[in-house]
Amino acid sequence: MAYLEQRGPGFYESSHVSVPYSVQLPGLQPGSEIVVEGKTNDHCKGFSVNFCAGPNMDSDVVFHYNPRLEQGRVVSNDKQRGNWGPEEIDAHVPFQRDQNFEIRFKISQHGYEVIVHNSPVHNFKHRLAIERVSHLFITGDISVKKVQLTTGQSFGYSQYNPYQPQPGVYGGQPQGAPYGSQPQAAAYGSQPQPYGYSQPPQGGYGGQPQPQPYGYGAPPQSGGYGYNPAGQSGGPIVNPPVPFTGAIPGGMYPGKMIFVSGVVNPNAQRFSINLVTGNTENHDFGLHMDVRIAFGSERNVIVRTNKKGGAWGPEERQAPFFPFAPNGNFDVTILAEQNSIKVAANNQHLFEFHLRSPLQEINHVLVMGDVRLTQVRFQ
Repeated sequence: MAYLEQRGPGFYESSHVSVPYSVQLPGLQPGSEIVVEGKTNDHCKGFSVNFCAGPNMDSDVVFHYNPRLEQGRVVSNDKQRGNWGPEEIDAHVPFQRDQNFEIRFKISQHGYEVIVHNSPVHNFKHRLAIERVSHLFITGDISVKKVQLTTGQSFGYSQYNPYQPQPGVYGGQPQGAPYGSQPQAAAYGSQPQPYGYSQPPQGGYGGQPQPQPYGYGAPPQSGGYGYNPAGQSGGPIVNPPVPFTGAIPGGMYPGKMIFVSGVVNPNAQRFSINLVTGNTENHDFGLHMDVRIAFGSERNVIVRTNKKGGAWGPEERQAPFFPFAPNGNFDVTILAEQNSIKVAANNQHLFEFHLRSPLQEINHVLVMGDVRLTQVRFQ
């Protein structure tokens, strides 16, 4: 029997699976996403990906996605009590024989959005309740390299929080950093360079006025597909577009937390998460976290700096690990303290940035670059 291995909060994966493939799923909900990576056979007639109420298509099929290469069409449907419903037919088949593919199934309150090679190809409205889905079943003339599931129960909703005391950790004593073996005073005391970070180099921005780091201009106000305005009052903002800008409810103050979850684009060069004093990149940056995956000659570097009056400050680059990869899911947690910002990634402390301007001036979060967001939440 196939299994999905949990790789992080709300993130599951299975690699090099055999077709036909049946796997039990944790509960799906709006905001969940399933990614299927594979390759069509050189003689491929067709294949199907099925969200089922049981281990295979003998049970009810909540959503049946069926590319038929031999017929030159894609059929979407459901099956209830042994009877197929009305077919939804797409004349364009976004697959070819003997080629790699990636399909994303994004679940919303309205239905399933199907995205092939980063292009939306179909929307299938719910005919059966999403709660009926218990298994994913894949069959046909394909090989499957990987199946990934993001449940929508992102890091922001997990019971574990790297910046809150946990029972049994450090003997129940208050702590600011549950990661690392140093006591709190050493890890988050008044030392100018926590975790042994050396003085950051003066290269890159160098404190001199530079062009905007991305040149996207002012990001649009959050909206579009999957936007949930409840996020502005504490609920999650699901699948917002990128560039993304969001007002921080209540502004920034010690103890304020921001949760950012997403997926790095397949050919990503860089992206950034920014804490800003306004709703565009023309404002001052309290924190500019620039993730450089393959930007110029730089690989796997997280640059942190600030911007004030159009001038970039000195960079900080050292970090204990690099948690981002093309096609990889991530969960970033940002915790505000009076004089610093702590950032964790995938449940592990990543860095602490000592603020160079007052925390209370920050009122927006901006996300830009080669990334797709699945959720943003404020707490």
